[in-house]
This record gives sequence, structure tokens and C-alpha cells, in this order.
Amino acid sequence: MQAQESSTRPVPPLPAHQYSKTQELAEELVAEALDDFPPLPNLTMRSNTVRLLAGMYYVHGSMAFPRGWVTPAMRAFIERDVDCPNAKCWRSYRSDLKDNPGQFLNNPGVPTDLIRQMELDLMGEA
Repeated sequence: MQAQESSTRPVPPLPAHQYSKTQELAEELVAEALDDFPPLPNLTMRSNTVRLLAGMYYVHGSMAFPRGWVTPAMRAFIERDVDCPNAKCWRSYRSDLKDNPGQFLNNPGVPTDLIRQMELDLMGEA
């Protein structure tokens, strides 16, 4: 029985748009969230993405991140050589996390205490 090599996904292209007024804020937000919730090579792409998004929520206090947040998030994954979702998937995960944080509680490596708090915080938002 041969050991399977881990397959990595192709590196998706970064978004072409730059938002000069908010790009620095977005980069700072991602950098601060990465300090607490960096992507880990042994986790799935989904778990790593949710970790970072939850960390960004924790830093920002809202899921309404500054425009341009996707590019630094993708760059962080690419630089760390972990599977990176494309820009559309990043936005979809953010929407899913905002609408129903509890669906991610069973993902390994996600900050469950923070996700439970997100559920309570976001229940009143519609």
C-alpha cells in the first residue's frame, strides 16, 4: 500500500481590483487576524478559511470587512503554501459564516468558542 501524496489545488488568480481607500485597512485586518488564526498545513481549505474569517470577525467586530479584504487573505494562504479558495469562494464562505456560523462548528481546527459567540452576536442582525 503506497502512501498518497497530498494533492494541492491550483493557485487561484488574485482579484484584479484594488480599493485604494480601504486596501490598507483590509491588509491590516488580515495581518492582525493571521497572528491569532494562521492557516495550518494539516487542515482542510474550508477549516483554514473559516479560521481566518472568524479571526477577522474577532478583530473587526463585524462581518462587513473593508473593501479589498479578499486579496490579502488569498495572498496570506498562497504565501504559506496552503490550499487557497478562489475569490468567489472566499466571499461565499464569509456569507455562509455570517448567515449560519454554527454550520462550521464541526470543522477541525476552527475556533469553536469564537464561532459560538458569533452565533449569539449575529442572531440580532438581519
